[in-house]
Amino acid sequence: MPTDDAIRFDLADPLPVGKLAIQASAGTGKTYTLADLATRFIAEGRASASELLIVTFTRAATDELRSRVRDRVVGAAEHLASGHPAPDGDALLTLLSEPDDRDRLARLQRAVSEFDAATVTTIHGFAKQVLGALGVSAGSDPDARLDADSSALIRDTCADVLIAAAVDGEPTDALPGLEVLFAATKLADGRPDLALVPLPDQSGAAPSDLLLRRLVERGVALVSRRRRQSGTLSFDDVLNQLRDALCGPGGESAVASLRSRFTVALIDEFQDTDPVQWEIFSTLFDGPDTGTSLVLVGDPKQAIYAFRGADVHTYLRAVQDGPSTSRRSLVTNWRSDDSVLTSLNVLFDGATFGSPDIPFVPVVEAEGNRGRYLQGGDGRPLPALSLRLAVGHDIVRHKNNDHLVIATAATRSIYADLATEVARLLDEGFLPDGADGDGHRPVRPPDIAVLVGRHTDAADIQAALAERGIPAVVTRGGSVLESPAADHLRWLLHAFARPADPHRVRMYALSWFAGRPATEVATLSEADMEDMQEQLRQWSEMLGTHSVADTFARVWSESGLVPRVLGAADGDRNMTDLDHLVELLAGVSTGGRSGVAALLSVLDTEPQREDDTEVDGDVSPRRSASEAASVQIMTVWAAKGLEFPVVCLPTLWRPPRENEPVVYVDPDSGRRTFDLSGGAAWPDEDGALARRRLAADEAAGERLRLLYVAMTRAQHQTVVWWAQAGRSAESALAHVLF
Repeated sequence: MPTDDAIRFDLADPLPVGKLAIQASAGTGKTYTLADLATRFIAEGRASASELLIVTFTRAATDELRSRVRDRVVGAAEHLASGHPAPDGDALLTLLSEPDDRDRLARLQRAVSEFDAATVTTIHGFAKQVLGALGVSAGSDPDARLDADSSALIRDTCADVLIAAAVDGEPTDALPGLEVLFAATKLADGRPDLALVPLPDQSGAAPSDLLLRRLVERGVALVSRRRRQSGTLSFDDVLNQLRDALCGPGGESAVASLRSRFTVALIDEFQDTDPVQWEIFSTLFDGPDTGTSLVLVGDPKQAIYAFRGADVHTYLRAVQDGPSTSRRSLVTNWRSDDSVLTSLNVLFDGATFGSPDIPFVPVVEAEGNRGRYLQGGDGRPLPALSLRLAVGHDIVRHKNNDHLVIATAATRSIYADLATEVARLLDEGFLPDGADGDGHRPVRPPDIAVLVGRHTDAADIQAALAERGIPAVVTRGGSVLESPAADHLRWLLHAFARPADPHRVRMYALSWFAGRPATEVATLSEADMEDMQEQLRQWSEMLGTHSVADTFARVWSESGLVPRVLGAADGDRNMTDLDHLVELLAGVSTGGRSGVAALLSVLDTEPQREDDTEVDGDVSPRRSASEAASVQIMTVWAAKGLEFPVVCLPTLWRPPRENEPVVYVDPDSGRRTFDLSGGAAWPDEDGALARRRLAADEAAGERLRLLYVAMTRAQHQTVVWWAQAGRSAESALAHVLF
């Protein structure tokens, strides 16, 4: 959204009729803005609680948004009932506080009592709700289960497709590898609007690429058929079915019904939309004759989920569509010190993030953050943005290019320097503290976050911090059923099942429950084996007569598990996962009791999922590791939406990965396109070069947006490391530095 098109958002402006697009840069309070708008719509009679539709893109964000809106409605009702003047700085209460306006008070009080009727949900939750209401007329199976991760199904299907192709006579040396077919099919699955090229009659295309295209199409179709046969749906299936039900034959009555129910739709995190999602919302709420208000809140600079199908170009088309769209921007940053914002304004001055229509938007600090800063032991301000260079002579360099460091050597040096910097901050740093902003307190480990590009970096960084005696936890996404704790618990249960099996006993001996080193396990004495077998037999027998919870409580106690796990790196993380897993096992056990086979089946099959990637009804997402004082290590994606006093960024200098998929928006058709040839020379080299450039520009824009997200998490200080290694000049950090 170009800055010259966007006017500063003012809550006191008339409530929108039609479409309003609000650009919300990092830290500008979009959740508060949504809550204030929802409260105004209710107070001024534009919508009742049941006529509000508020949609965001994750389950956690849904919970936060529902809580924030409810608190704002309750607070506004209580304030109007009190008759007191509005507190200074509260624009909403000031706006609503008109003398003797009993209608507003009555509407708000009614909304408090009816708030459970408000629809605050994920996009997939909304789609499933509507499909359930439409029933068989939508062509969907109301009893179908949502499958959050189809990777195993897609991989098995691709293997079957390859076997069938070989049986049908395709030369085996022309067939793609399983991983190639799997990656391409997974990318295309559930995305009917994605164009696959080269086309069957494409001149210059290699036969192997045309064969891959045919196999991907077969794989996508077979995956869809197998989902139907197994009574499951992917999240993309749910959205596609709703789009087809609303936009296809007979959809007019469903659209009219939904418009009459929802008079106001507020869409959060809209930069993460895709063509199917936008077609749903635009069909329902966008247009001069809908009689509804549609508010789209998002920030294209933070569109970082292209790998999940999000399409920032769809966002741009939606917010720039026609003169009837009102555009506003949130310009006050409530997160960061003024010195942090000044540094970012200099760093990103003139930058764009994948498109000229996604420029950097300068923001101003909130009044309470002006003059606030992180200080050193001498009381002086520490730099708001610190750039540390891996240029030491002790870092190994390329023999023929001594201006380039070896990436692995630079990584080791940077991780060591990171640990030194964190130790210095903990020893000498002081954070602003107190309502008046004048007080300070020492920096503590939880005040510091280390953001990385890959989960695989986290363990090495954690180890580097541990060498300096600094506690750190790795915050991972995903399911607890896929954690290391689940593996160790499986080893224990397998040993429960057959304590006499020496192989299983040795596997148990290697687990956290026994903690024997591999060298010792290889030479276990007969007496040691017998002792462990007897211990396992007793625990296994107890499982048949006592509850799951009681049995594992005994295991925890008699094995010495807790101090052993907590004494190791990532101990808090692993102990949290183990306790979580036992809760899962106990929760699905009849009367609290169960057998080994049933418990193993729980670990090997994820619980039914309901709504989203952070889904309702799914109890397996990993919990926060610990409330203890630890530095937090997580990916940039996991940190989106979060804030931390101090942020360390040790991996932004790394070059982009090679051999990324060639995915781009075709300039002629406007469709997102996947070139299965990897950018090969068809119809000629000029055409291939154009496609590769389009895809490279798309990928570079995504990296720049990741950089923006990483650089805007800090309240007081961001520390960034740079190393000049091979292809580092292709990184997003190099783009803004040089």
